[in-house]
Amino acid sequence: MRIHDLGPVEVEIDGRRTQLGARPQAVLAVLLSHANERVSVAALAEALWADSGRVGSQSTLESHVWRARQVLEPDRPHRQASRVLLTESGGYRLAVDVDQADSLEFLDLAGQSRDLVDADPRRSLRCCEEALALWRGDPFGASADALWAAAAVSRLVEIREQVQIRRVQALLACGEVDRAVVDSGTLIRDLPLNEDVWAQRMTALYRAGRPDEALQAFRTARDLMLEELGLDPGPTLQNLHARILAQDEDLHHPQSAQPTAQPASSPTAAPHPVRPATNLPRRLPPLIGRGAELASLTALIADHGLVTVVGAAGCGKTRLAIEVARHGGETFPDGVFIVDLGSVERSGLVAELVASVIGLAPAPAGSVEEQLRQHLADQQILLVLDNCEHLAPMLYDLIMEVLDDDSDTHVLATSREPLAVPGEITWPLNPLITPADGDRAGSTALELFLARVREADPTLALDDVSLDLAAEICNDVDGLPLALELAAARVRTASLSEIADQVRTDPGGLRRVGGRGDHRRTLRQVIEWSHRLLEPEERLVHRRLSVLRGAFTRDCAATVAGFAPLSPGQVPDLLESLVNRSLLLALRAEEPGEESTFRQLATVRAHAALALREADESIATIDSRHDWLRGMLARRPGDGRADEHGWYRELDVDFATVRASLESTLVDDPGPLGCFVLSRVSNFWYHRGRMIEGLKWLQLAVPAPVGSDPTDAAMTELNLAAAEGMRGRFDSSRPLFDHALAELREVPPDRLTDVVELLASAALVGALHRNFQMVAVLGRRLQEMAADGDPAFRLMADAVTCFAEIESTPPQISVERATELYHRGLADGVLLTCWICCIMLAALSVQTSGPEEGLIWNHRMIEVQIRLGARPESMPIEGRALLIMATGQLREGVALFAASEAQSRRAGLGWPAMPATEGQLAMARERLGEEAYRAAWEAGLSLTIEEALDLER
Repeated sequence: MRIHDLGPVEVEIDGRRTQLGARPQAVLAVLLSHANERVSVAALAEALWADSGRVGSQSTLESHVWRARQVLEPDRPHRQASRVLLTESGGYRLAVDVDQADSLEFLDLAGQSRDLVDADPRRSLRCCEEALALWRGDPFGASADALWAAAAVSRLVEIREQVQIRRVQALLACGEVDRAVVDSGTLIRDLPLNEDVWAQRMTALYRAGRPDEALQAFRTARDLMLEELGLDPGPTLQNLHARILAQDEDLHHPQSAQPTAQPASSPTAAPHPVRPATNLPRRLPPLIGRGAELASLTALIADHGLVTVVGAAGCGKTRLAIEVARHGGETFPDGVFIVDLGSVERSGLVAELVASVIGLAPAPAGSVEEQLRQHLADQQILLVLDNCEHLAPMLYDLIMEVLDDDSDTHVLATSREPLAVPGEITWPLNPLITPADGDRAGSTALELFLARVREADPTLALDDVSLDLAAEICNDVDGLPLALELAAARVRTASLSEIADQVRTDPGGLRRVGGRGDHRRTLRQVIEWSHRLLEPEERLVHRRLSVLRGAFTRDCAATVAGFAPLSPGQVPDLLESLVNRSLLLALRAEEPGEESTFRQLATVRAHAALALREADESIATIDSRHDWLRGMLARRPGDGRADEHGWYRELDVDFATVRASLESTLVDDPGPLGCFVLSRVSNFWYHRGRMIEGLKWLQLAVPAPVGSDPTDAAMTELNLAAAEGMRGRFDSSRPLFDHALAELREVPPDRLTDVVELLASAALVGALHRNFQMVAVLGRRLQEMAADGDPAFRLMADAVTCFAEIESTPPQISVERATELYHRGLADGVLLTCWICCIMLAALSVQTSGPEEGLIWNHRMIEVQIRLGARPESMPIEGRALLIMATGQLREGVALFAASEAQSRRAGLGWPAMPATEGQLAMARERLGEEAYRAAWEAGLSLTIEEALDLER
């Protein structure tokens, strides 16, 4: 196992690398920054969700730890404790050796190089090169700019600079003068005020037989230090300058022991100037949030003839390309030139513009293309071709000429779509990281926005309210750099609250104020530049997708956008085209079995929505979205049966679209569709951990909007009663419960299955909370509805009745009845019956067969939940805790209670759900003593759901 953390965090097992998702990657990065030390749960949460203040910001921590363990130890046997990511009292520890993490080996090699540089410079050089080869980008990847990482990253960066300087020192000691000249030149750019580097530069140039350049290097260093620091160079540099003037023989050093052989007929090449010719802009604000991309692209452009940075309008392609060209310029001694093609409308003008930019005088005869080819054939030049998208098909011949087999010229292009030239390396550039879930610390979008705000108005005070508004702005523009810069510029004339209002309602209306004369002054106009390059069918899909907020699947898009004159079958290919043109983001699935999704950026969606209104298609497209939702609901698994086709997961993936329909029919224009939907997604909120949001929609729908179907309205009200019950608020749920049941006296035949399943699910809520009165009422109603003899109805009714009669029935008889019903439900596929029976049998085991048997039923209940489409959650943990306590394992039981309470709080569920819990906790506190009790509770807070339920594989 090897962790690569000097760049995007990846885990390598047996030669195969896996890059974790953003959150698990951050978890691993935090632990790596404290390798072999315990990191408390509180510290880990603080690092990941600092200043969030939002409900649910820690809800995925445990599952991300579990995912990290799966990646670190994929072959770890079930139930065997992790040997790498250890759970310790109140926290976690990452146990790794030096050769198992790049950062640790880097530090070890850096130490060796320091110790060896005087005694054995050749070995020191080897250590330096091995250490620097481990560096792939910013340490800890996307977490490099997080506040918690500042100290660790600064230390690693500082040591890297020391290693780079030591490498030049070793090169000089080994006689590798030519390499020392090149490397010192690179270091000067990064460390322009470091006297040691200037001394190495001067020494290398002098030993290379270039004393004039060595003296010029001193003058450059002196001018720079006077300008930046107001100081002359120190004694060391001044002494070296004097020795060079005196041609001190002691400064000479043997050349490389193994110089590169030159043909006898080859004249000695004239030295290239230190700085290549360039037209890159000299004064630009710092590049923020693109450290990993900068490192990777700088390496790519050195090795590949054509690299194209592809991304949406405003995502920062040009700014990144300029910085890549600046960093990689030393590799191209004949020049680095940027050519802006944005204003070029005809392909024939491209060659003339390139020739003009690189200073090529017009030839008396022959084409410009031929002149360019001949000139570039023996030149090492980097051409940055900016804004290529509208010329993409026409650039093919020119680039093929420039990049022929004899040329050392390289091309770095920026475009909203690939150029489709053979050998092209495409680098997709996404927006910056937004402060999702209140995670300000890891947001590069927020960092950029705040930096530009301070530039626009240094006097603006930023308190917690301001930071929340800033985070909201970043989220509403999806972290798009251009949108962030335009929004930040508005602080001169508007408050952050006013800016947030604009980007929420019309992000495309953000515009440039003053500055250069750019005809595309608003974001909407910038996006229109891409829109006008689309084919008619692509424009149609582009505007219709605006009714799909957030992420959506191919099937959803095909149904919603695929109406006349399009068909659903045409849409998937058109989605690919829009992705290719950077008007749509593709979000690849992170886990096997998951489906990739798509999303329009907020600025793109604003443009598309305006185009939809102008085409007078808004109503038709929203109706098509509603039709998709009705079709989705018609496929819901019924009769309490297994979710064989992943319907709940599929609805979860497309839930942003469901949310948009609920908002339009419960908030914007209240109508019957709201109750239609809510009456058919009864279990979804609980199954997928969305109880807090579900409660919000249910409260909006009760009382029902005018025109709602009576059965839909009554079922929605019963759903609200069940949701309140899940929170333990039976006082507020009882009136809703009674009224809804009264309204469901007459049920249409086509809704009978839905109502029976809802009643059984509501009974399940009562069963989980041991509310026998509620279960009894529902049992009687289910028996009435099962009178027609439907086997599935009868099974659910009998299970609910069995539970309701537990208190008045001898335990062994209840066990026998519940066991029989469980096996019948399992045989007939009525899993809701099995779920209710598992709850009964787990509880009854303490009085009959013993708590060990109860743990078996607890585990079976979880398996049933998963088959029904539900995620494991807090209530089975609470039940497991009661059973563990009954076996006498008090510490383990307290830990499980803590895990259950934490999970319930995050899911918006009431806790404790079971009446016996408080008494068991009081007993455990008394027997264990306060200190042991608190230690067990703290340990439980760090358990993942999988660990708490013994589901780890």
